[in-house]
Amino acid sequence: MKVFGICCGRKGGNTEIMMQDVFAGVKSIDPDADCSFVNLQDAHIKSCIGCETCMTKHVAGDYDFRCVHGINQDHFYFIEQQMRAADAIIVSAPAYNLLPPGIMIRFLNKLHASSDYRHVTQGVDICKIGACFSIGGTDWTDFIPNAMRMITMELVGVYDGVVDSVHFDFQTSKGAVILDERIAPRMRQMGETVAKAVQLKKETGKNAPYVGMEGICDYCHCNMLRVNPDGTAYCPQCNVKATVEVEDGKVKVSFKPEDLEKSRWAPYGQELHMRNIGLGHKKAAEGAETIKKVYNESYKDKISESRLAFPELK
Repeated sequence: MKVFGICCGRKGGNTEIMMQDVFAGVKSIDPDADCSFVNLQDAHIKSCIGCETCMTKHVAGDYDFRCVHGINQDHFYFIEQQMRAADAIIVSAPAYNLLPPGIMIRFLNKLHASSDYRHVTQGVDICKIGACFSIGGTDWTDFIPNAMRMITMELVGVYDGVVDSVHFDFQTSKGAVILDERIAPRMRQMGETVAKAVQLKKETGKNAPYVGMEGICDYCHCNMLRVNPDGTAYCPQCNVKATVEVEDGKVKVSFKPEDLEKSRWAPYGQELHMRNIGLGHKKAAEGAETIKKVYNESYKDKISESRLAFPELK
């Protein structure tokens, strides 16, 4: 069993400490498990520049490509190879401005450029096992648990592969998690859950049930709602319509099975997403001459004149 962790907090800090407890839990189930992690703070990952080469290739069904940045230009592909080889992926992060650090998002943005990685993991029967944990300095952390599950889902393929998630607040200083007696046992429990899920997957081909933080969405476990101007409510991550009722002063949210099947992360939603992207590229290709003409006549010079140049760094 190979378990791969991704941290993006301080070196020797809380997320790295917690990851070791997760690995201890894994090894309590499988003593021969291969457990390793990377810290994205050590990684050099070039930002996605929005060239859309990878998306154009995906739409055309071509998965034999690599990002224009090149395999030896940053550390993205080293990490990708670790993910490809892993049975399970554990993602961790501290909260920066209510969200994971930018380096985590930068890494996620490059995932489309990883040839067929997403293509070969986006089936319920072929996904990897995933789990995630995060920490915050205060209780202003409503967004990050949802973001972490979504990031983990992207790395393992589908939400069915995500088996656990947890968040701890008020962990401000380096090493503070050592003083919180709740954390090490909970992390070891996560490791045990992940290891048992990997074993179940290998033995039966089935995915283990999710046992992490509870949410209101039956699909992604998100704990938030989006209310549209017409008064309808949706899971903001899945775009699944919700039924909202108030009983005894408490909000009750439910989802219809037929609507959950149309989650943006389900096969229906993935196919719709790629089809709409394809339509967008087709429209742009058909109007390429118009775009070029209007851009050159109305925008090119104005953009050049108004874009500020950065000063040279010493």
